[in-house]
Amino acid sequence: MKKASLVVIGGGILGCSTAYHLAKQGKEDVLLLERRDLATASSSQAAGLMFRISSKPAVDCLSRRTFELLSELEEITGDGLDFKAVGSLRVAESEANKASLLKILNRAGAEGISVETVDRQWRSEMLPWFSAADDALTVFFKEEGYIDSYRLTRAYAKAARLFGVEIKTGVSVRGIRVVNGVVTGVETDQGVVACDSVVVAGGSWSNDLTLPHGIALPMVPTRSHFWIAAAEINFGERQPMMIHGDAGAYTRPEVGGLLLGVQEAHSRTFDYRLLPEDISSFAVTDEGGEWDALIEAEARVSNFFPGLATARFEHYMAGLSAYTPDGHFLLGAAKAVQGVFVAAGCCGSGVMASGGIGDALAELITQGQSQYDLAPFDLQRFGDVAPASEAFQLLCASARARKAK
Repeated sequence: MKKASLVVIGGGILGCSTAYHLAKQGKEDVLLLERRDLATASSSQAAGLMFRISSKPAVDCLSRRTFELLSELEEITGDGLDFKAVGSLRVAESEANKASLLKILNRAGAEGISVETVDRQWRSEMLPWFSAADDALTVFFKEEGYIDSYRLTRAYAKAARLFGVEIKTGVSVRGIRVVNGVVTGVETDQGVVACDSVVVAGGSWSNDLTLPHGIALPMVPTRSHFWIAAAEINFGERQPMMIHGDAGAYTRPEVGGLLLGVQEAHSRTFDYRLLPEDISSFAVTDEGGEWDALIEAEARVSNFFPGLATARFEHYMAGLSAYTPDGHFLLGAAKAVQGVFVAAGCCGSGVMASGGIGDALAELITQGQSQYDLAPFDLQRFGDVAPASEAFQLLCASARARKAK
């Protein structure tokens, strides 16, 4: 095919963000390859929740870069991203979750993030369908919200092109060429592209490219899903998002209705080797099983959503997120092969952290170091792993189950 200085493999939100940041930071001759179209897998199936602060400070630094980028991308591309700054209400009822939420509340105040505790009257006015125990801790983060992940991915890609990145879709990367432990190119279904380095941003399929070279990425394709209830008078576009740690659930507005996501006690995981190239042909949820997880969660969801039994759920969305055992991303350089960089293991938070992930990886590639703390995202932090093993899949499924806590 051709030569490139660097090849980004994968046209999802992490690959497109990385390509944009590389070009913005002066990296020339960047080529992004995507075997289908941009944002056709996980990046188009996300709920798009964006938080400024969480229980993971290293993630927060990445996420705040995404918030900064929204106006930047709109100015560069001329396209609106329509970020919905509805805020988020976080709820804790158990003592353990109250303690965790209090830590976030105190840190938010110290870091200048708009936050306030709210009472029953506030909740009743803002979320009339919602119910909480009298002693629940409820905290409102005003500046948070949600975004269309497909639109954000496309904005990264458009900005990347404007900064000189070449993006080719319909090109499938079959492997990475390595000679004497150094990257020399990538093999595609349309020929070989010579290059000095690659960024593997292939989502749940990334191990297909790295494992042949001894780089076992510690992540497992894990089902993420949500349901959408039809519009009702108690739902509204300006209602805040709600995250309930004890229930393992979240909600947000959705076109007059209500989007509801739950963490399962035993999340469904998959052997990455069995995934098809076209995820649209793959049943992430077995036919007729769309309601199983919601039925399993009915008791805990009904506690905060008394109208669950009569809600008219019209849509179900299921996709794959690559989870690690600790719920942290995989971000950085591979030690086994010079020139291999990875942006993977989104753990269901790739949309909100996409700006920081792309920025951090671009810094690492162009400058040899990053201003961000990348230690929590080290590719080798779990030692030798077998990503397809049942035992490792169970570890990652547990991380998914803990996500809202």
